[in-house]
Amino acid sequence: MSFLDFLFSGRKLKNAKKLTEAARQEKGEQADNLFQEAYENFSSISESSSNYNDVLYNWGFALLHQAQSKSSAEEAAKIYEESITKFSFCQTVSPNHLGAAVDGGVALLGLAKAKGVDLDDELYAKAKAAFEKAEQIQEGSASYNQACMAALANDKEACQAALEKARSHGLLPDVEDIINDEDLKNVKRLAWFKKLIKELEAEKKEEEERQKEFERRKAERKKKLIAEQEQKQDKTQETKQDKDTEPKQEQKQKPEE
Repeated sequence: MSFLDFLFSGRKLKNAKKLTEAARQEKGEQADNLFQEAYENFSSISESSSNYNDVLYNWGFALLHQAQSKSSAEEAAKIYEESITKFSFCQTVSPNHLGAAVDGGVALLGLAKAKGVDLDDELYAKAKAAFEKAEQIQEGSASYNQACMAALANDKEACQAALEKARSHGLLPDVEDIINDEDLKNVKRLAWFKKLIKELEAEKKEEEERQKEFERRKAERKKKLIAEQEQKQDKTQETKQDKDTEPKQEQKQKPEE
């Protein structure tokens, strides 16, 4: 692979990621057009590229989010399947790719829901296996996903343990996302879950207060620095004016010889 090919693939991947992010902010046809443009960028990158595993992962990631945006279960299922293919290929190229393991499991779970299969279907088993593999690569990385699967199976104790594990690793989603997560509906009325939410809300409030205090001090430091710079400039200007107003000494003329 030449250096120019390397630069080309890097630019294409960067552009595709930007298009994916832009697509996630849009809806309907406009989003689909941006996703399609991203896919064209991904597909134009050579498989011999040194970062092709990241190409495959980001391609799968884009497909995953497009699938999640679909209201039609049939349409979503088709895109989920394409996403799973990309994540699987990524893991073939890079067996310990954490993102492909986690998001591959998410895609499998999404496909299972889109198809409306029972919890004993192999899609759920494959999703569970994907999350277990992610945990082997990095502990805590898929604990929240495992909590969701446990809740779906009505295994309340396993759900609680997985949520606490994700929390201990600092890998829980935002508290609002947890509250609104339909996968957790079977545990939302339980005392331990309500307690967890209260604690997370308190932690979030404390963090917001710390951030506000940090921003306040930062603004004060900036204001002080500006004032000091202005004061220094004023003193420099005053010194210059003083020199300009000093009476010039008449030069003594040498006596004529």
